[in-house]
This record gives sequence, C-alpha cells and structure tokens, in this order.
Amino acid sequence: MERLIKIEEIVEKILNIRQDARENDDILYLYVCEYFNRGVSSMSLKNFLTTRKVTGCPDVASVKRARRKVFEKRPELKPKKVTELREAMVEVYVDYAINS
Repeated sequence: MERLIKIEEIVEKILNIRQDARENDDILYLYVCEYFNRGVSSMSLKNFLTTRKVTGCPDVASVKRARRKVFEKRPELKPKKVTELREAMVEVYVDYAINS
C-alpha cells in the first residue's frame, strides 16, 4: 500500500510540471520509470522488459491507476483535448457495445 501511495505522489508531481505527460500515458510511464531508476530510458526495450522488476519501475497499470486518481483529485490537470476527444467518442463506443 505504501508503494502505491508513493507512486501516486510521484505521478502527481510529474503531472504538475509536464504537460506532455498529462496527454500521453507512455510518456508519463517513462518519466515515472526515470524517477525510480535514472538512465532506464536508454535501455533497449528487451532489456527493460526482462529487468523491469530489478530496476524498480512500477507496473504500467499502477501508474495508470495513480494517474486516474490524481485526475479525480485534481481535475485541472486533465488535458482538455483528450477529454473532448473521449466525450466525442462516447456515442461510437455505446453503439459498438450495443450492436456487437
């Protein structure tokens, strides 16, 4: 539980200062991993994936959950562009769910 709280705190700090991390989960994950292990971004993908737990990087899902929680607490950090795109797609997703 303590680690999840720390991840949320780190995610909030990053979202406060990095607009690009607010708009892109992959970029946010990169910054979080760099926080836990400087230089991780220079690793090959294969090396990162096989040593992720050793490097101390959290799961992608944990970072996404923390981002959602931060956005709930701090809606001013939510990127308007992404929110508008998601709202525009609601009808498409509902139609897909009903007719699939």
